[in-house]
Amino acid sequence: MKVIRKNISEIDNRERREIDKLIENNCGLIFHEIEFNKIVSESFNTELSYFIAYNNFNKIIGICPLHTIKKGLVKLTYSNPTIFEVPYGGWVFDKSEVSIYELIKQMKIGFNESLIYWSNIQIEEDIYKDNILKIFPHQTAIVDLSLEEDTIWKNIIHSKRRNMIRKALKSGINIKSYGVEGFDLYYPLMIDMHNKIGLKSKPNNFYRNALDIYFKKKQTIIFLAEKDNETISGIILIGNKNVMHYWQGASKKGVPNLGQGELLQWEAIKWAKKSGSQYYDLCVVEPERLPYIARFKLSFSKNIVPFYHFSKKPITYRVLSRMQRCFIR
Repeated sequence: MKVIRKNISEIDNRERREIDKLIENNCGLIFHEIEFNKIVSESFNTELSYFIAYNNFNKIIGICPLHTIKKGLVKLTYSNPTIFEVPYGGWVFDKSEVSIYELIKQMKIGFNESLIYWSNIQIEEDIYKDNILKIFPHQTAIVDLSLEEDTIWKNIIHSKRRNMIRKALKSGINIKSYGVEGFDLYYPLMIDMHNKIGLKSKPNNFYRNALDIYFKKKQTIIFLAEKDNETISGIILIGNKNVMHYWQGASKKGVPNLGQGELLQWEAIKWAKKSGSQYYDLCVVEPERLPYIARFKLSFSKNIVPFYHFSKKPITYRVLSRMQRCFIR
């Protein structure tokens, strides 16, 4: 087995097809796909590359997307950049050919480069064999969409959330689905929410480009909740046949809770199931930092799936970074 790092321009069409097939067959996410990562790279001006693992017959058996940002003397590399709302990254690989432990050992970075690695939502226990790395665990909650819709409603979703969905319907909450055209209605909600919690909003074209490309493939959708013809909340889903993600969510400030959030999630689950995805991902559960949101998400599924992150920083990177902070303005 060998691992080679290739710039996106060095990956030919045959390898792209192999990568697409590897992602499809090994629980890869939309966030691993070349097309999605090109949108991220173009929107945020990163240098896009991939670690590619080959077996002895030169078949691709693993891939890992990388985004690099130059900062003076040093480079910051992410797989993938959560700062750009890409929640997962890391390796997608054929478990019959290689292990995550072997792949991570083969990840070579430059002397002036740091790597911040976020894993896929499928943890391999042998990652902990490497005592040099300090692993930080995280978790998300997923809904198994192979279950019947009625089973999900009765046995998976908490009774409190079912009652809130009924309340939303009785209160006249109307859910509408949109493609790219719905973003003009959603975006003000997101800006308002980000301002309220002190987050910097991402470029408008990032979302529009992703929505435009993946709506045509039926891999993304916007759901908006309306009350008396006023848009009060919304969510954006994006994903592939393996996993559909609750990617974005926002609500109008000062609007009472009539169950619109619960009704949006129920519509999202039903749509994800109809779209053919295997799982619906509630996209990161943080009980300590965001307890209310965690309780909300866990009431739609208690099927917890772990993921993790770690960083690698060569001593030369640390020295250059320190020099840069001290002497270069």
